[in-house]
Amino acid sequence: MKIDYHKELEKVLAIVKKHPEGRTIKEISREIGINRNAVAKYLDILRVAGHVEMKRIGPAKVYYPSKFVPISMLFDFSEELIVIVDENLVTVEVNSPLLRHIDVTSKEEVIGKPISKLPIVGSFPKMVENIRYVFGKHHVLEDEVIHNDGDSDPEKYKVKFVPTTLNNGKRGVALLIKKENA
Repeated sequence: MKIDYHKELEKVLAIVKKHPEGRTIKEISREIGINRNAVAKYLDILRVAGHVEMKRIGPAKVYYPSKFVPISMLFDFSEELIVIVDENLVTVEVNSPLLRHIDVTSKEEVIGKPISKLPIVGSFPKMVENIRYVFGKHHVLEDEVIHNDGDSDPEKYKVKFVPTTLNNGKRGVALLIKKENA
C-alpha cells in the first residue's frame, strides 16, 4: 500500500487549524488514525514551513495554528522577481512582480507548469542548468543573464539560485531575479 504523504500532511494541518486551543501529537494521531511517529514528523515539517507553532506544556508538545504571515505573502513586497521550483523543475510559487513582468494576471497560469515554459526562464537556457546545479550542490549560486530579444536594448539580470525546503518537506530552489540598471 502506497502512502500519500502530501495528503497526510494536509490532514494533520487541517486538524491543527480546526483546534486553535492546541492539540498534542497523541490527540492528532488518534483523530486521524496515523502512527504517532509519523504525526510527529509531519508536525516538524509544518513547523519548519511556518504553518504551526509548538509550545511545551509539561512533558507534552502542544501544536497550534501559526499566527505568523506565511513568507510567500511577503514575496509580493519584494522588488525582485521570485520563482520557486521543485525537483522536477515545476513552478510551485511566483510573486506578483514576476507575473507583471511576464504579463500574466494569475498565478494559476504558471504554477504547476515546467519552469522552462516561463518566458523569463525559458529564454535563458543556462537558468535551468543552474537550477540543476543547485539541486546537486545544495548551496547558493549567483549568475548574470543578458536577455536580448532583438527588438530593444539588451537587459541584464542578476539571478540568485537559493536551495530551499518546500511546504511538503521536499527540496526546492528559489530564483531571485533582479533587473540591473543599464
